[in-house]
Amino acid sequence: MPERFGFRVPGRLGRLLIMSITVLALTEQVDARVGTVDLLRAGRARRVACAAAVVLSAGALSACGSGRAADTARSPEPSVSASPSAPVARAKPLTEGRLKAAAITAAAVPGLRADPSDDGSGVETQRMTATSGGPACTEFLNAMSAYAGTYGSSAAVARGFTAQGPRGPVSILVSLVGHSSAAGAQRVIDDTRKSAKGCAHLAYDDGGTTRMNLAPLSLPVMGDDSTVTRAGVTTGKRGFCMITGLVRVGTVSLNIMVSGDRYYYGELQEVAKASVSKLEKADPQVASAAS
Repeated sequence: MPERFGFRVPGRLGRLLIMSITVLALTEQVDARVGTVDLLRAGRARRVACAAAVVLSAGALSACGSGRAADTARSPEPSVSASPSAPVARAKPLTEGRLKAAAITAAAVPGLRADPSDDGSGVETQRMTATSGGPACTEFLNAMSAYAGTYGSSAAVARGFTAQGPRGPVSILVSLVGHSSAAGAQRVIDDTRKSAKGCAHLAYDDGGTTRMNLAPLSLPVMGDDSTVTRAGVTTGKRGFCMITGLVRVGTVSLNIMVSGDRYYYGELQEVAKASVSKLEKADPQVASAAS
């Protein structure tokens, strides 16, 4: 398992937990329809230190809403407007160097700021296990991390960003994972979509218990295929709202995690659109059928 940011973190979810707790001064609870904050034991030392500024009172927290003013006026879950494309058998895996060239910069989306401290590389080789929620939840954790042993992950690059939301900072983590085949990348999408429907609540241990309450969303298809899940996340006494998009573009699976004091659907879609466009321009062999 690769070591990133001075300590070992299992999967892209672990990196986002650290990012979120570091920058967020949360004032809202996870979605009341998705879950509530549990008072759990603290995680690793850096997580505890970073979380010190994020002291929450469960009784004072309210439900998450949409991030932008425009989002609150429209349906937060638009219906699907495109169909997924079948994997292209002739597409070749991308190397780490080519993934780095295909990763977006902060200039790709207005208001985005780079956070190089959360950049990383290397595929996920440690299988994660849900301590509650059953097999579907274990499958969700490993699909979302594009576990190499299952999904043929051959290279990976992560880029961290922040943005300013209406009431505080927003954390964004974009991961590009190259697979040995387009079918492997598609399986990430399929398994995440399927397992999210069968896993309403999960917990896993990373030196401390983290709990997630999941709700799969119906959003427009991005890239060749995509699936979006929102989650109320708690670690220790802290909680935040996260929306995750898994997008396939040829042999690459994009993992875009956006977290803050509410669900930032618009930011997710903007970053996903920019990421797909940059990937297609950087390497035409993985050009998506959905532009």
